[in-house]
Amino acid sequence: MLSGFILTFTYRDQLPFKGPRPFYQARFARIYPGILLGLALCVPTTLYLLNGSDPSLLTQWYALKNHVILSLGVSLVCQLLLLNAWFPFAAVNQPWNGPSDSVSCEAFFYLMFPLLLRKMLSMRLARLTFACIVFFLIQGLWIAFLQAFLPLSRSGFLVVGLPLTRLFEFVIGIYAAILFHQLREQGVSRHALGIKLVSIALIALTVLGLWRPVSPAFYLASPWFAALILGLALLERPVINVLNRRAFIRLGEASYSLYLIHVPIAYLAYIAGFRQSNGWIAMLFAVVASLLIFTFYEEPLRKRIRTRFSAISRRVGHRDPLSAAFAAPTSKENQA
Repeated sequence: MLSGFILTFTYRDQLPFKGPRPFYQARFARIYPGILLGLALCVPTTLYLLNGSDPSLLTQWYALKNHVILSLGVSLVCQLLLLNAWFPFAAVNQPWNGPSDSVSCEAFFYLMFPLLLRKMLSMRLARLTFACIVFFLIQGLWIAFLQAFLPLSRSGFLVVGLPLTRLFEFVIGIYAAILFHQLREQGVSRHALGIKLVSIALIALTVLGLWRPVSPAFYLASPWFAALILGLALLERPVINVLNRRAFIRLGEASYSLYLIHVPIAYLAYIAGFRQSNGWIAMLFAVVASLLIFTFYEEPLRKRIRTRFSAISRRVGHRDPLSAAFAAPTSKENQA
């Protein structure tokens, strides 16, 4: 959801003129170095599980009992291609770096983003709002269908991890960003509206968190998270300035690395003898490591990849063939 909002805020005015190619290149440079590093950190763990004295760990960590080598190979290929979120099988999405299934979802959202943004910008705001409401209801019906007709071992993953199931959250993030632009372009202060949205959203999310009327919890919570994001964006001055400090910004920048290395580091820490009593050391190490990885690996490699893509584009000497389609005028109608 936040990704949909930020991408729309960043690329809303760029995509119609530059086409989708620079966007796809930037997204690849952003996510793929972390994927490769996370998989590399899992190699020692995988070798340990294949040759260790405790075969139960292979089942506990990687959900593998039979056809171990084949499953590891298929899982590795799927994670390298960012396709693991499309397979509701633990033997595919749990070996190696399990958390990468979220990145697989994100990759699908990135693939769809230029088309979604162009379509949503061409719609009047009232029609777009109605379409988002319908999409929200369709998501609910789809989740209910999965839970009613599939065993929990399958429906659980399809509800939580399948990209199609979670697409609404990305779309509502785009919608919130479009609404933000419309409100801002009116030239009137929306700080008071931002405070109201933040307050109402926090109350609603607190009630839903305590009550949990439906499962999964994210279904009813997603519109309120969108309202929270929109409200925070409308604030003209931070209510609490703590998160604007450089240290917290740096931690936010390194959060992607932390997400992809925390499980591999947890496995390695267990192998090294760390347990619950001293596990905090591994957690602290993961945070420090993520900061170092972002500074000395992720960010430099991202810049190198983007530079290489730019050089290739200059040699090709023409625009993305899809650029003409994305250069079509976007509606200024997005108004009620």
